[in-house]
Amino acid sequence: MKKLIALLLAAVLALCCCAPALGENTKHERVYIVAGPDGNILSITDSIRLENADGLEEIIDASILKDIENMSGSEAFARDGGALIWKAQGNDIIYQGTSDRAPAILPAVTLTLDGETVSAAELKEKTGEAVLTVTYGVQRALTALAVTLLPLPADGMTNIQAENALILSEAGQRILVGYAVPGVDAGLRLPDHFSVSFHADHADLAWMMTFISADPIRIACKEIDSKLDIDLRSVASLASSLLTALKNGEDLPMQPGLENLKTNLVLGSVNDFFHTVKKLDEDAQKLTDSAAGLMDGAKALTDSILEARASAEALQTDMAGLKTESDSMNAQAGTLLAGALGSVGVRLAAMGLTVPELTADHYADALEAAAQGLDGAAKEEVNALKAELDRTIDFVNSLKAYVGSVAQAAENTDALHAAVISAADGADALRSGASSLQKDAGKLQKNGAAKVKTTVETTTKQLAAMALPYVQNDLARILDLYEQTRDQAQNGGYDLCPEGMQAMTVYIIRTDLQ
Repeated sequence: MKKLIALLLAAVLALCCCAPALGENTKHERVYIVAGPDGNILSITDSIRLENADGLEEIIDASILKDIENMSGSEAFARDGGALIWKAQGNDIIYQGTSDRAPAILPAVTLTLDGETVSAAELKEKTGEAVLTVTYGVQRALTALAVTLLPLPADGMTNIQAENALILSEAGQRILVGYAVPGVDAGLRLPDHFSVSFHADHADLAWMMTFISADPIRIACKEIDSKLDIDLRSVASLASSLLTALKNGEDLPMQPGLENLKTNLVLGSVNDFFHTVKKLDEDAQKLTDSAAGLMDGAKALTDSILEARASAEALQTDMAGLKTESDSMNAQAGTLLAGALGSVGVRLAAMGLTVPELTADHYADALEAAAQGLDGAAKEEVNALKAELDRTIDFVNSLKAYVGSVAQAAENTDALHAAVISAADGADALRSGASSLQKDAGKLQKNGAAKVKTTVETTTKQLAAMALPYVQNDLARILDLYEQTRDQAQNGGYDLCPEGMQAMTVYIIRTDLQ
């Protein structure tokens, strides 16, 4: 049992006492507390080591302790108010003292037998269904890690069920290790207590040992802050403004300052993509109107062979312009496709996904591979991006087919112009071709450009409306919780700590259960 407890103690101390930066003077605190099961304090001894990393001749400390005794040597100190001035002579200083100040967090034990509260001494004399619960009373704002070691008797406890705890054993000896994060916001749903239920048969529970420290949380938050080269609040504000613009169908707002050049390039590309989709719909509508006018000209041509020649010439001119517009639209379709592929690539990168450069031939395989490693909302978003590209590809292919149809119609118009001079039969062929062109142009506008525009705008607004509450509410709440936890973890010391000195504190609390 002693070996097992020693190993656990070493692990806890290693976790709670991460080394500070090289050359930084550090105040190491071991606050030894003896307490009763209800959390009443019997004694407090604070053992402190002033790590003199700089080899100073004099160390200025601060302390509320009384009965201070140098445990490492003969170095003397002078007290100046709350300050302790040690004549360190380049050495570390180890001293200890006492205080009646209550620690920030103390464990308390509740023990029931068959639903009635009992003491550990009473449990030793009885049998029944028992529940032991350890809570951690927070006396002042502090978020910390707590680990409690409870040696279990060799017999007298069966059918053991633990919550927020685990049972370790070695050579037939068992120890319950309970854990909690007292002081943390309830919204994080982290354990603030642990409990164990068991069948008791004269079970002898004598004592438990608790280790509490805010240092792991403080150090973790410090590392997180040092690794982040961005202001999370600013990022959240930017995301909120961008999503609001998307939800309202507005252009994404450009960001001021040269430092936002790359961001503005991305935002500009997204805006260009939406503008291109809108213009494509407008051009498709113009094409439909032009096709309707062409049909009217074909009908007029069949009414008079004389007017047919003039109409055929006008039609030939119109078709040349139409072909030019078709070629332009075909080029715009290529731009649209490239923009869509690039936009999806940017959005995947924003999600933290790395995929090969997306092409019309291979985008589907790349997105399916990216989605396989995801789940939940991220996977649904990747699948939504693929569906969006599928629709864009279908539209571009339809447009290419239409451009080919226009080119063919232009050739037919030239032939019709030559034929109308000698025969009026060409007018009927022209009318038939114009009718087909009008139908195709209408389908292109209704089922192609208009559908792409509506789909892109509707999908974008819906996604933005869905994501906006998460950014404005959930993300803001997460940042608040993180900052609150980080700030509270700064107050983990028991004794005073002078400015410029790092404190590393572990509370070691022995609770006598009987």
